[in-house]
Amino acid sequence: MKIVAYKDPEFSKFCNGTEARSSYDVLVNPEDYKVENEQQFSSSSTIGSSAKTEKYKGGGPGRFEMVLFFDGTGIISKKNVDDQIREVKDLVYKFNGDIHEPNYLRVYWGTQSLFKGRLKSWNVNYTMLHMDGSPIRAEVTVVMVKSMSPKRKALEERKSSADLTHVRTILDGDNLPLMCHRIYGDPGYYIKVARHNGLANFRGIEPGQKIEFPPVI
Repeated sequence: MKIVAYKDPEFSKFCNGTEARSSYDVLVNPEDYKVENEQQFSSSSTIGSSAKTEKYKGGGPGRFEMVLFFDGTGIISKKNVDDQIREVKDLVYKFNGDIHEPNYLRVYWGTQSLFKGRLKSWNVNYTMLHMDGSPIRAEVTVVMVKSMSPKRKALEERKSSADLTHVRTILDGDNLPLMCHRIYGDPGYYIKVARHNGLANFRGIEPGQKIEFPPVI
């Protein structure tokens, strides 16, 4: 697992100039992680009625939670626990003077992007101590909330209709089946879209590229 920090909501500018300086490679992969999403509704009811009408307001904040393990016995790292914790905390929690707020964060597991967001809470549990009270092992519970740039949000919330032609700009993480699902309600149209755009391989799309989605009727 790797945590990469950015200083812009588009997740395009590394907080310290390069990915190597702006990332933290987790020494021990978490046993698991949690991803929570919710829909938000407002309730309304009419006089004399016992039932309420739930009106859709929008998507609620996504939530990501994981527990990081730190060991100072020398088996995993020669650094003491406090220094290990400080290294990742400076990246995810510390105030960034360039943007006047903490960094934007992206979590990877291998090549898979798990989550994009901001740190919400940081809780340290020291699980083993020296006789002098200094920590030997610790677990840090990291909770993040989803963050999406206004540009990305506008693109995703744009009303779609299958009987119209749509032109979309490929964003990081997009793929043709997913985009076809958003527009047509069926990811299976990706072959037609690839053929319409002259793509020899439907996987051969890159961020910034414009793709035309033709009508399906």
